[in-house]
Amino acid sequence: MIKIPRSILRPARYIGCEPNHVKKDLNGVRVRFALCYPDIYEIGMSYYGLFLLYEIANNVEGVWCERCFAPWADMEEYLRRSGAALGTLESKAPLHAMDVIGFSLTYELNVTNVLNMLALGGVKIRAEERKGKDPIVIGGGPLMLNPKPYETFFDIIVAGEGDEILPSLLAMVRDMKGEPRDKVIAELAGLEGVHSPFSPSPEVKRLFVRDLDKAYHPVRPPIPTVDSVHNRLNIEISRGCGNGCRFCLAGFGYRPYRERSFEAVRAAIDEGLRHTGYEEISLLSLSSGDYPFLFDVLEYAKSNYRGLSVSLPSLKIGSIGNAEISLMGQMARTGFTFALEAPTAALRSRLNKDIDVESLVAQLPQLKALGWRRLKLYLMVGFPWENEDDLLAIRDVIAPFRSAGMDVNLSVSPFTPKPHTPFQWLPMDDENTLTEKIMLVKDALKKTGVRVRYRDTSVSVVEGIVARADEHLTPLFEHLHAQGVRLEAWREFFSFEPYRQWFNENSADMKTYTGGRDTTGKLPWDMVDMGFGGTFLAGEMEKAESGEMTVACLAGCASCGLLCSSRQKEPRQDTPDRVIVSGDAALLAADAAETPKKFTFRYGKYGDARYIGHLDTMNIIVRAMKASGIGIRTRGKYHPLPKIALTDALPVGVESCSEFIEIETGDSMVVDASTVRKINERLPSGIKIYEFIEGSLKNMVKEYLFLLSADAPVEDGPPLWRREKDRFFYLWRGKGVKQLWVEGRFTRIIKVESRRIHGF
Repeated sequence: MIKIPRSILRPARYIGCEPNHVKKDLNGVRVRFALCYPDIYEIGMSYYGLFLLYEIANNVEGVWCERCFAPWADMEEYLRRSGAALGTLESKAPLHAMDVIGFSLTYELNVTNVLNMLALGGVKIRAEERKGKDPIVIGGGPLMLNPKPYETFFDIIVAGEGDEILPSLLAMVRDMKGEPRDKVIAELAGLEGVHSPFSPSPEVKRLFVRDLDKAYHPVRPPIPTVDSVHNRLNIEISRGCGNGCRFCLAGFGYRPYRERSFEAVRAAIDEGLRHTGYEEISLLSLSSGDYPFLFDVLEYAKSNYRGLSVSLPSLKIGSIGNAEISLMGQMARTGFTFALEAPTAALRSRLNKDIDVESLVAQLPQLKALGWRRLKLYLMVGFPWENEDDLLAIRDVIAPFRSAGMDVNLSVSPFTPKPHTPFQWLPMDDENTLTEKIMLVKDALKKTGVRVRYRDTSVSVVEGIVARADEHLTPLFEHLHAQGVRLEAWREFFSFEPYRQWFNENSADMKTYTGGRDTTGKLPWDMVDMGFGGTFLAGEMEKAESGEMTVACLAGCASCGLLCSSRQKEPRQDTPDRVIVSGDAALLAADAAETPKKFTFRYGKYGDARYIGHLDTMNIIVRAMKASGIGIRTRGKYHPLPKIALTDALPVGVESCSEFIEIETGDSMVVDASTVRKINERLPSGIKIYEFIEGSLKNMVKEYLFLLSADAPVEDGPPLWRREKDRFFYLWRGKGVKQLWVEGRFTRIIKVESRRIHGF
């Protein structure tokens, strides 16, 4: 049982006892691999790539993959003060005890977190300083498509998708266990798609999976013990994007466009829900509306998983049809987010953004009739061709939405040029210009009722600098690390000043990285062979200058050079007979006719699980019940919630063997001892159901008290109940137990039924 200081915010971030986490016997483990996400737990536990690599790595014989996330500031302070090292969640082993450490970098402002995590884990941040038994540190993720700035910190860098290369890397480390570190790195660097500063090569080939149906899909993701940003089952329906938006790194970095078959997606949904009990799935895609089996997936989810909600990431306007909207309107409600990007058609043609705003306007009555009242739109500013009239046109774009009675949330982001895109040569607007453009958009929408959110322009400038960095900026990252810079993605920790300071002290010009580039010059990231040539990108840049569009991969061939296969199936045509008539009325009638049945369960929360909050505990138990086959009735049409009742919230850190949860089911539901066993198999260590009755809370809940344990006598406290050697036990009845825990005088506080106290 770990001990976390009581001052730590959300201590469950650090316990690692989630349902579906992987534990292995060290006697059978030859390689210990720390899979690190350089942001805090709630962010990393929302990332599909983490779950994917976690399952893939743990399927490699002799390898134990464990997770590690960036600690919040309070935990970092504790680690530094105590001298403890940052470790993995599963075993709490320090990072320096690992054989391999892998980082997935998805965001420019997380680079400083990598250095901070290495240092906190007792690992030297410079690759050249690691020797002997020091871990091999791997860098991967989208940022590694520009590897030059990071060569100093990583022993090897993987360019592209890691699905297929990761097992080979780990197997090679396993088979070469005991060989000199330098020799192992050299062998790893010989694999396709792998680059090492110790074995430099002029070019590295980007890796990508060619057939998603043959690729692994995670179905047993660890269920967060602290509610993550996207706490739901992620189902990847496609990868890459066929639309060819010229500013988008994801679109070009994940080329070609690939789809999973409906059968593969259906299997992933079934397996994933069986192992998690989630109430929501997210269909992951860069343009989910373009997925040709979207209707089939929605129909399958609605027909087979009652109460399940399906969320779609940002949608291309005009890509989702009336039939899909109708189906989603009959399911548990999620929001709609559409990528507008630019207000005028002329500007969008330069971006190769082929959308039909009028088609979305035509769908507004249907959306409103089905209960939607709010839409979110994305807009970008800072393109070199835009003028004041373009930006002011946003008012005309949004007017029909407001006239239709729709609330609109508009998110405005500055354009930042990214490597390997047609816009990689473009200049980025300075802070003042970006701010002026954002304010122009905001002022244009005054008194319209539109809620405008926008990015901090200084954050965007830093993103632009890091995105197109080269090896000359490596000292910048070391400077930031020395200044204690970390957690920059969080507003309260970001500061532009350390960047400004470094550039001033080194007489360096930020415009070297934010300014325009010569299309005929060599770029730092040219060393990565993307599969499509710079000639194609330069051609796209020329088309942008003239406003000429390129055909989308979904409709033809853009001739990028990847020679990808055609899509598996043509998009469905939106016809009247595909609009599904809701069966909700019949289901509600059936519910009303069925006599409700209540079950109440007594469960315990102890050990490391004592750090899990009340609502997170409730969600974990409900999901375990659903995954075990218990159908819990819900209330609410658009946002259904389970019909449950709970006893009072237990303070974080306090244990209990007398917690209760009441659920309501249909009268056909049967719960027995085997059901309880199934539920317990799906619960984290430290949460366990002891017994149940058919009946309500009032039929089961008894009087309780708190057993307080201390390592020394407690003055001015409750009366001493019992002493066992060097342990002192006290009894407490009534309120104020949270304060008793926070005071720190008692090592453990356990809630027990009064009638059971004599059994201690």
